[in-house]
Amino acid sequence: MGSGIVRPLVNSAETMLTALAFVYWPWHHPSTAPPTYPANNNRESLPFSLCLAALSCIVRPTSAVLWLCAGIVLLINQPRHHRVSRTIRIITTTLLIGILALATMLLVDYLGYKQWVFPPYQFYIFNVQQDLGTWFGESPPLYHLYVSLPILFTSMLPFVIHGVYLSWCTKRVSVEPAVVAAMASFMFSLVGHMEYRFLYPLLPIGFMYCAISIQTLVGPLQHIHVAKKHDDPEPDPQSKSIWTVRNIVLYLLLTNIPATLYLNLVHQRGVVDVFKYLRHEVASNNVSQIGFLMPCHSTPFYSHLHKNIPMWFLSCEPPLDKQQLDTHYWEANDFEQSPELFLQKIFFTHNGQPQDTQEESAGGGRLLDGFMDNSAPAPGQKRSWPSHLVLYDAMVRRIDHVLVGQGYSECARFFNTHFNGDSRRKGDVVVYCKKTR
Repeated sequence: MGSGIVRPLVNSAETMLTALAFVYWPWHHPSTAPPTYPANNNRESLPFSLCLAALSCIVRPTSAVLWLCAGIVLLINQPRHHRVSRTIRIITTTLLIGILALATMLLVDYLGYKQWVFPPYQFYIFNVQQDLGTWFGESPPLYHLYVSLPILFTSMLPFVIHGVYLSWCTKRVSVEPAVVAAMASFMFSLVGHMEYRFLYPLLPIGFMYCAISIQTLVGPLQHIHVAKKHDDPEPDPQSKSIWTVRNIVLYLLLTNIPATLYLNLVHQRGVVDVFKYLRHEVASNNVSQIGFLMPCHSTPFYSHLHKNIPMWFLSCEPPLDKQQLDTHYWEANDFEQSPELFLQKIFFTHNGQPQDTQEESAGGGRLLDGFMDNSAPAPGQKRSWPSHLVLYDAMVRRIDHVLVGQGYSECARFFNTHFNGDSRRKGDVVVYCKKTR
């Protein structure tokens, strides 16, 4: 989590809002729950919780799946006393807050787009109805079970599982959050494309059960929260246990801090370090244009360069219709399949200069040589050779002779990673510079 939470800021905001909403959510506590637990009152906690939930859905529409699961559990576990009136009140409150949130979202989008739009509908069409999210990679059905959860909770996962088990067996803590998390995980697994960040909102639930497990191992719940009974056995002061606060904290630190430091400071650092070099080159007036012959979105972009220099990377935009999947063109795939042929098609070959600035591009459009407005070239559009090219070491051995023939030479190399599951991204990040005459 220490490595992943800083990347997707939208997911982080969604998780923060979800955690706060869970605090006020009217979970049903078992009758054997410790008396120190605060009693929830639907009329006091539910409206505020729903407001936070609605905000999380505005930030990220998929959050609605989690709150749908929470709502189903809430309605099913309503007490029999005044069940009908309570259910009507819950549904009415939800509808009122939902309508208000929907109106707010529509107004904000209108101010931004200058027309009435409804992004959740387009999100549904793209990701659910046509399942075009698989364009970015198709995941196995159990991906969240054996990839997402271990990544999110790391060495805390055994404590999370133990905490859920304790809640189920002892009935001292509500098991409803675990049920909601299981239902949401199943719902998120129904789509073809999955990423571990999609389960970020489940982190607060997992951490709660992790705390229950650790607290029980260090000192049973009944000795901490519940008044001591006459028949409770006295703890043996001579008993030795590995489950001490010191040992558990040490275990969590040793299993998380080294990994977090490595993933944040070492792993895949080359894609960031290369921009430090490029900034220095730009400041020295050695750069006229930068091209990235890498899988798309491999590196940062203008957020790390801070200079008005034309840059482009290989396109990988998904199709907007499922029927276009077989015919859709994307440069990153074309380049990977046949890099030499791609370079011949995409670049002008007359000493790196175009013959005619009005020449037709490979994709049928007109050349925008130099991209002085900093707009990216259209997929397949011809372009002149840039002053700097950035690529992975895995591709160097395949096109080095082509680049040398065009007057390029390696001018910088940056360590990137010791391992990578994507063969296209293996090795160092290499910069080729065009020799000046």
